[in-house]
Amino acid sequence: MYILTLSAADRAAIDWIGNRYAHGDDLFKLLWSECHHRPEYADWDYSGDISFEVPEHIAWAINEIGEEGAYCWDCFADDLSTKLTEFCMNVV
Repeated sequence: MYILTLSAADRAAIDWIGNRYAHGDDLFKLLWSECHHRPEYADWDYSGDISFEVPEHIAWAINEIGEEGAYCWDCFADDLSTKLTEFCMNVV
């Protein structure tokens, strides 16, 4: 199990990417639609941080998204790009 904590601004950036890149809608689907270990107290638009408990197979899928884009995370702020790349680098 892996943990990925995203702020409201991080999640808004994923929304803004949308279908332009896989780290938009595809990343959202992995975290929200396919990750059954999301917190019950919040929805995607929650104003605070959300810590996702990410099962290994979903962590690998997130890593694939990063790998396909050479971990560039186009249009994301440096903090979010770094957070996602570090998450991917820790998937074993």
